[in-house]
Amino acid sequence: MHTSNFLAGVALILVGALLFLAGPQLIMVPSTQTQVTGLFSSEGILVADVWERSVQLDEGILVNGTVAVISALTNEPSEISMLVMDDANYQKWVAHGNPTYIFQRDLSSGQSFSFTVPRTGTYHFVFDNTISPVKKKVTITADLQRQVVVNLPDERVRYVAYALLGVGFLVTVVGALRKTQVPWA
Repeated sequence: MHTSNFLAGVALILVGALLFLAGPQLIMVPSTQTQVTGLFSSEGILVADVWERSVQLDEGILVNGTVAVISALTNEPSEISMLVMDDANYQKWVAHGNPTYIFQRDLSSGQSFSFTVPRTGTYHFVFDNTISPVKKKVTITADLQRQVVVNLPDERVRYVAYALLGVGFLVTVVGALRKTQVPWA
């Protein structure tokens, strides 16, 4: 047995095993993932004139949703105006001023909507039914999608560990099978 080859092979096996078991936890790779949070979950609303809900939202969040609108009188599909604005523009809207909307559209039953929040703050979701004398039943479903950076274990380290284990095993076998030369013989 050739001791230096054998010990070098065992050392490579130990380093390979350490990398295999602990390497992915020691070396992390940043990754971007989409995190989805519910904002409205099939929330039913009866709108006579105006319905409003204020929500705190962060910059860059994508808001996606769908709206189902039916007439409270006939149970037929109908239409309603949906407005989204920040707090300062909501105060203008209440005072019958000229607000700037983040989102403004007449939505009919089953339509979807989407917008990106421009800056962090309080936003007001408003359903405006003042142009219709008939009450509306509105069901809204909406979620928030944000991009978050998470650190994930780097699985590529395991490939290096496999190589070290293979080479270490080979060197250990060679060291164990190789005869030691005796210089005085």
